[in-house]
Amino acid sequence: MTNKDNLNELEAMRLQLDILKTKLDSQNIISDQLLRQAMSNKMSWIMKFIWFELAAMLPICAICFIGIKFLIPSVPWAPIICILALMLADILFDFYINHTSENDWLSENLIVTSHKLVRMKRLRFLQVAVSLPVAIALFTWHFSTYADAPFFKGYVIGGIVGGVIGFAIGFSILLKMNRTNDELIRQIKDLTKDNI
Repeated sequence: MTNKDNLNELEAMRLQLDILKTKLDSQNIISDQLLRQAMSNKMSWIMKFIWFELAAMLPICAICFIGIKFLIPSVPWAPIICILALMLADILFDFYINHTSENDWLSENLIVTSHKLVRMKRLRFLQVAVSLPVAIALFTWHFSTYADAPFFKGYVIGGIVGGVIGFAIGFSILLKMNRTNDELIRQIKDLTKDNI
């Protein structure tokens, strides 16, 4: 074999290595994009739940309270309106706190998105710390308007049982949201550890 043949063979091998490297790089990009899409999909259930709160839970609660008002005309509107306003405010804060966009996941800087996820967790607990005492005060005010009703005791017991069940469901959803955030933060750390 001559030097020329050796050079041609080396050049052919170099070209093949370049082609292989290009293919591997494109595989990493595709895998990275799929991972980012999967992270975005994991977060999407939270927004679906918030839309469910707005489209179904709030109207159902409004219908129930309006039904109570028509059954017992002496019940004042003020606590009912305040409770429904608190629910609406909580849902709007849920939208604000949990909002993510496709750019959060598709951008090159996932570290910023990771900080946003940590901030979401803190704001969720802050929201509960503020809205729970307000809700307890509003429902206490609402129940106090039934003091003269013959079924007052049953209504209060039903309200307390319903409140405990609602709190347990709400708290489990809060924990599930935070677990989703923790999982995504862990994935972002794994994805970006080579860049740090």
